[in-house]
Amino acid sequence: MTVQQELRPLALPAAFTPAWCAEAAAALDAASRAGPAALKAVLPQDVVCALLERCQQLLQAEPTLLEVAPPEGAQVVVVGDTHGQFHDVCRMLEVVGSPSPTNLLVFNGDFVDRGAWGLETLVLLTAWKLTLPAAVHLLRGNHESATCTLMYGFKGELVAKYGKRDWRPVYAACKRLFSSLPLAARIAEATLVLHGGLFRRQPQRSGGPGKNKRKRALPLLHGLEDVTLGTLDDLRKAGKGGMDPNGLGAARLASDVLWSDPVADPGFRTNDARGVGMVFGPDVTERFLTENGLRLVLRSHEGPDARDGRDDMQPMSGGYTLDHDTPAGKLMTVFSAPDYPQFMPEDTERYNNLAAVAVLTGPDWATPNMQQYAAAHPRPEAQPYYELWVPDSDEEWEPAASDASGMTDVQRPTASVASDAATFQEDTQAAAAAASGEIDSLQAGSAAAAAAAAAAAAAADEDVSADTGVALEGAGASAPALLKVRLPGAAAGGGGKQEHECSSPSRKRSRRQQAAAGQASGSGAAADKDAASADTAVAVELA
Repeated sequence: MTVQQELRPLALPAAFTPAWCAEAAAALDAASRAGPAALKAVLPQDVVCALLERCQQLLQAEPTLLEVAPPEGAQVVVVGDTHGQFHDVCRMLEVVGSPSPTNLLVFNGDFVDRGAWGLETLVLLTAWKLTLPAAVHLLRGNHESATCTLMYGFKGELVAKYGKRDWRPVYAACKRLFSSLPLAARIAEATLVLHGGLFRRQPQRSGGPGKNKRKRALPLLHGLEDVTLGTLDDLRKAGKGGMDPNGLGAARLASDVLWSDPVADPGFRTNDARGVGMVFGPDVTERFLTENGLRLVLRSHEGPDARDGRDDMQPMSGGYTLDHDTPAGKLMTVFSAPDYPQFMPEDTERYNNLAAVAVLTGPDWATPNMQQYAAAHPRPEAQPYYELWVPDSDEEWEPAASDASGMTDVQRPTASVASDAATFQEDTQAAAAAASGEIDSLQAGSAAAAAAAAAAAAAADEDVSADTGVALEGAGASAPALLKVRLPGAAAGGGGKQEHECSSPSRKRSRRQQAAAGQASGSGAAADKDAASADTAVAVELA
């Protein structure tokens, strides 16, 4: 009898218990060692969809900003990125203990992508959330979005594990859950936990009712909004970002929370290296702490690979860093995926990083005890579900010269496109408005936002109407998709690097980025030679 034949399907209980979570963890571990297709034997499609739906309903009722009030004698464990490294999550729970009324866990996003067991990780966390909803808190990361999961492995993982017939309902259930996740948690009124970093206030709309009502309702485009540091009140009032927070209009604050990064230099400016969100210095952190009565900000979002390309910040070899130390308090990063990323090119040196979690206790709840742990080795054999040469989300991008048709190939990191991707309904509306001439001109960077509308549609497996000016070619689970977005009325782009008004954080290309650039050179999306020369278009290759 084979290992796969010995696997038995899980049945959802009437009430979730710690014992059921332990049983599920053991079953998921066994399935992971029998190959991707074995998961379906343990977790049939109807079971996983029902589990995710139950948790999504619970999360949907939670506010954007959670208020966590630990009981006396309790501790709060803040867990950073886990990125589909299921076995390391199980090891982490052995280190800090399973959730309980006195052992509260806050998972700070990026549960999926890159690692080979994103669904197993998500299922375990949602099971614990349903078991102890007041002790387990799930926050959203930038990878809990339709487009990031399309490009960084999670969608491919579901196809491999559930097959071409059954993966779609599972993916749809996951995306609905992602859009319901809270963005942040305040611990004992002292510590703010959020995935990326600090954020701008929500853009203010002006004007009263009238014939231009539809035009005012469209998402605000890059370059048209002010840059003002947000507050906890802004966060409380904000939405959760939809399927793909894109940095536009109502999704701007959510995008900042998910994508922003700290820097060593003072100031608060756009995050040009990532293409979305903000970068902020210690002076901004101090102001935010003071104005909101906080003493600590805990964020995640950057692993050893991201920090390898930054000279201005500490490396992430130990699973945590102290990024800003100010008179008002601190800002720290915690990263909980050891030996990350799981998959690297064969000729690239591994980071072999430790992971860490931040343990908060009373009475101040703002002085974390960082507990480190190594990876659970050996890992089961697995293959990546994404192309390793796909550029990292913090690489800068350069538009190439347009050809006679006006089609420009954009060598932009796919994750930057992902971060610009809006909820499908909102950005296809913007694209349609652009095509109809309702938006007279698009600012620099807005072309990418319109391209992202198509990316969101691709991620949602929806067709985009031809009259929106968006076309999708070559979409499929195994083949790259070429997104072409024609923007009538926009001037054709020139060659060379796009100039940004704000400087980007000091970064250098890491070893892995250099390897990726070498492998990917010459593989960008081809221009559409038949496009009308009067139109400007953006072509983006999605892996």
